[in-house]
Amino acid sequence: MNKALPFLLILLLASCSFVTETEQRSEKARHPSIILENADYTLGQSGENPIFIKSTVMAFYSEEEKATAENLSFIQYDDDGNAAITGNADHADIDTAARTMDLSGNVTLRQHSSNMLIEAESLYFDSASSEIEADGDVFVSSDDGTFSGTGFKGDLLEDIYSFTSIKEGIFSI
Repeated sequence: MNKALPFLLILLLASCSFVTETEQRSEKARHPSIILENADYTLGQSGENPIFIKSTVMAFYSEEEKATAENLSFIQYDDDGNAAITGNADHADIDTAARTMDLSGNVTLRQHSSNMLIEAESLYFDSASSEIEADGDVFVSSDDGTFSGTGFKGDLLEDIYSFTSIKEGIFSI
């Protein structure tokens, strides 16, 4: 029995794992194509009003058409050259092909035409359709009033906004 104990201990401590080729590829580290500090980046295509992003650090993943940005601010101008949308966030995951941004950490977005300010911990912004969405707690203030709630969705072009649940609000007429 004494000789079997070390053998059993070794068997228990040793382990085997079987990894398929697909799993092995997905476990490879994701490395950016380029990393820029104090970066300026234009998200958009010719013939439209792009979003100009300033960030302390941006990493681009060209094969995936993705980028990440840290401590960013952004601005989009209207056709007359006036600020239409401005905002800030601690972090963004950007899909450069689809022109979307997943913003997180102290997110603010201001739509200047309706003097609306949106504050959230995270917010999804589709710059191609000018639609926004936030699942968590959101605070919105505008000339029409102030609201806080969850499940916020908005169309910045049509000025149509909704909450799944409103916690508190004041509507001015």
